Amino acid sequence: MNRTEKIALRESIIVVLMGAVINFPLQTFLLWLTIDNWQWSNPLTISMFVQMIITVVALLRVYAIRMRFQRGKF
Repeated sequence: MNRTEKIALRESIIVVLMGAVINFPLQTFLLWLTIDNWQWSNPLTISMFVQMIITVVALLRVYAIRMRFQRGKF
């Protein structure tokens, strides 16, 4: 495995682990918010809303991690 592959592997591991750490609590909170507080009952509406929020957070997370790797801070 060359240096580029090792860096790519490390970046991938960090992105996936950060996703798990961030997305599980976020998804739990969003489900609590939509089901318990806002009384939504349509599973399709809940899924689309949660997916939209998680996608935006994922884009920001991956962008931030990628920029840190580009600057050599990871």
